[in-house]
Amino acid sequence: MLVQGVESQTIKRSMKKLILLTAFIFTAFLTTDSVKAQDGFFSNARTLEKGVGSVALQPVFLTNQDDFMFIIRGGYGLTNSVTGHLKLGLFEDETFFGGHFETALNNSAESNIDVAALVGVHSYGDLGLKLGLNLSTDLDAVSIYSGINYQPLFIENNTNHAILVPIGFDVHLNEGFDIMLEGNIPANDDARYLEAITFGTRFYF
Repeated sequence: MLVQGVESQTIKRSMKKLILLTAFIFTAFLTTDSVKAQDGFFSNARTLEKGVGSVALQPVFLTNQDDFMFIIRGGYGLTNSVTGHLKLGLFEDETFFGGHFETALNNSAESNIDVAALVGVHSYGDLGLKLGLNLSTDLDAVSIYSGINYQPLFIENNTNHAILVPIGFDVHLNEGFDIMLEGNIPANDDARYLEAITFGTRFYF
């Protein structure tokens, strides 16, 4: 009981610090100009079980644009191998909205590597697609994930073919609470403006 009490206090302190940091970043973000948005993977390759939901808070620093944005995410296990995701980006003058499906490509409990495919759409002034392949592995309570994230953006008569390589850590503090840290590395010139460092937390219910 004493150990559980100490763990509970530690989690509460961590949550308070995260909320304060998120509020600071959100305030700074509201003072900036509009940016081109992207949300990365922000997850390992494991899909949610059927009927399980999640809510996540995701501050993003776009390093090449020297700008902030803030994204609220929701996920729901449609089946044991398919998760639906919705994302809402809070901006001063525009709103980023997106959604994608994540499908597990290997459900074998014997495998040490999880693989998932992502297909979705997003809008922030212009319409864009999200096509990705996510691979992850677990080291105790930490999931390490990476893959490829192709995000074509349709701008008037032109298409921007952004390709990013996400590298992230998903830390499982307990059954209902994770902390994430992710870097998005541009793999081609079209993706340089989407270079980003993102972090945050996810709650399950």
